[in-house]
Amino acid sequence: MENLTTVVLTFLASAAFVVMAGIGLARFGDELAEKTGWGTLWVGTLLVGIATSLPELTVNISAVWLEDSPGLALGNVFGANMLNVFVLGSVALIFGASKIFGRHGRDTELLILIAIGMVGLAGLVAGTGDLKLGPTSLGGLVLLVGYIGGMRVVYTAGRTHMHLADIPEPTGSARNAWIGFGISALVVIIAGRYLAASADSLAEITGIGASFVGVLLVSIVTTLPEGSVTIAASLRRSYGIVLGNVFGSCAFNVSIIFFADLFHTSGPLLGAMQGAHFVAAAAAFVLMGMSYALLMSYKNGTMKWTRTFTPIIPALYVAALYAVFTLSKG
Repeated sequence: MENLTTVVLTFLASAAFVVMAGIGLARFGDELAEKTGWGTLWVGTLLVGIATSLPELTVNISAVWLEDSPGLALGNVFGANMLNVFVLGSVALIFGASKIFGRHGRDTELLILIAIGMVGLAGLVAGTGDLKLGPTSLGGLVLLVGYIGGMRVVYTAGRTHMHLADIPEPTGSARNAWIGFGISALVVIIAGRYLAASADSLAEITGIGASFVGVLLVSIVTTLPEGSVTIAASLRRSYGIVLGNVFGSCAFNVSIIFFADLFHTSGPLLGAMQGAHFVAAAAAFVLMGMSYALLMSYKNGTMKWTRTFTPIIPALYVAALYAVFTLSKG
């Protein structure tokens, strides 16, 4: 792709398909959780969180495998997490932080801490040096194990406080939901390949840098499904789903590094981390940490002062974007 107009049109068209299919994944994933009796409280949130992160998974694998652009993949991982919390902070400003962050259980606390830990662990491994282990890497394996173990901890914490009567029963046939979910997944896989290719070409033609394109443009496209679920759940006053979707997606996004690593043959994916990626990872870490402090402010009176973080979260996101842009240009 050498023509800028062609690249932009390809990017917009593939982005539109990714967004529509991603929203379909969220919808059918939520429907599957209800009809199968898996539950919308935890299992449903996990399913939707993974479903809405499928665009990130597809784009990241395409970026490293077909486009040889690890910078784009890493930028998308941390940029998506930044954007997820930015949307959450914006929703909290609109609907009220007390509604979004108040009255949550221990499982929600643990979920946020695990998401924060996943980002911190990825940054630590990248900073100290990762090791290639056959088709994957030590860092990728640690992140995958951390995600699986973390989700088990969250599940156990949630079920510990759940009464037997609260466990949902199946509500009907899930056949159509499975078909819709499968079609949506297929569309994401096909469109994600073109999205990664056009994004990489856009970075090359404009000279902006793959890191910034991943943090901004690609992350906006791939996180629109999560954003739509966050807004829709807020309108339904399903605030548990809001936090579950945001931080479940954030945790899964980091575990995607393991899967992308399988297709990155020139070394550990985390070994390709550059200054812009470290800034994006640090920003995601801080933004999620501020969200955790907001949650705890409604459980611990001594932390009420952290409620001032609500308007700071969107502002910090913009500041971090500027920093990533500056480093990408350099």
